[in-house]
Amino acid sequence: MPANTYTTYTAVGNREDLINKVFQISPTDTPFTSAIEKTDAEGVYHEWQTDSLRAPTDSNAAVEGADATYNEQDPTKRIGNRCQIVQDTFSVSGTQEAVKRAGPKEVARLSAKKAIELKKDIEATSLVSGAAVVGSKTVARKMRGVKGWCETNFLGGAGAAAPDPDNNTPPVAGTARPFTEDLLKEALRLAYEAGGNVTQVHMRPVDKQRASGFAGNATRMESVNGTGKTAVLQTSYSIYASDFGNVAMIPNRVMSAVNDTAVYAIDPSMWALATLRGFEKEELAKVGDARNWQITWEGTLEARNEASSAQIRDLAA
Repeated sequence: MPANTYTTYTAVGNREDLINKVFQISPTDTPFTSAIEKTDAEGVYHEWQTDSLRAPTDSNAAVEGADATYNEQDPTKRIGNRCQIVQDTFSVSGTQEAVKRAGPKEVARLSAKKAIELKKDIEATSLVSGAAVVGSKTVARKMRGVKGWCETNFLGGAGAAAPDPDNNTPPVAGTARPFTEDLLKEALRLAYEAGGNVTQVHMRPVDKQRASGFAGNATRMESVNGTGKTAVLQTSYSIYASDFGNVAMIPNRVMSAVNDTAVYAIDPSMWALATLRGFEKEELAKVGDARNWQITWEGTLEARNEASSAQIRDLAA
């Protein structure tokens, strides 16, 4: 290079190279609340009714011509859940909105970002909230999640106790143990015998990897393609063919984020997300030289019949 060549290292007027996009890699999926049904809530305490059939019998034989007799009938069971307000805020200065910048306007960017974050908060609470909170003028209401609903088909470690939704008692933790295929099979059987039709199993990604090692995934190698040059090593599966039907094995990143050491075997038709207020973005009163925003959703988890599903708790980290 000739002496005194003027280069970018000494220049001060070159414009920066900053593209007009903002990239984020944080996961946005909410597999549980996306899979279950959607309905409306009309009050802060959302209620519904459940019922069950009596056990079958092989002695139901009536005498010809006999008078009818009547058995006492059980009423339906009336249950409910509390609507929870999920909320976030942000503030943007007037100057920041005015300056020339790369990427979208801050209000638009933060509005979209906060909506995604709130959806993940709803996913987390719908799964891992162990008990409902009635709420007061100073205490926020809180919904009960699958963790606090799944009582009938509960598989916990040594010393564990199932939740008691009737008395709003969360499950008691037991001794940690590994996630095994026997536990999965038992959970699916219990839900099936109770009348459920489990089609999804939600778990942490680490437990999805463990499930990929189950004996049901014994065939590891696919045939080579037509050229004879490429082979695919099968080390995982997304559908588990159980004795009671195929179930989707779904890694749930939200469960990892909140350290929920459980596996949920879900019949999606028996759960619903009940919305009292859909997502609302509201601009609040201006304070000083800034615009203030609040995004709110309010609703609850509807457990149409908790016996349709199962939970396996106290799994090793």
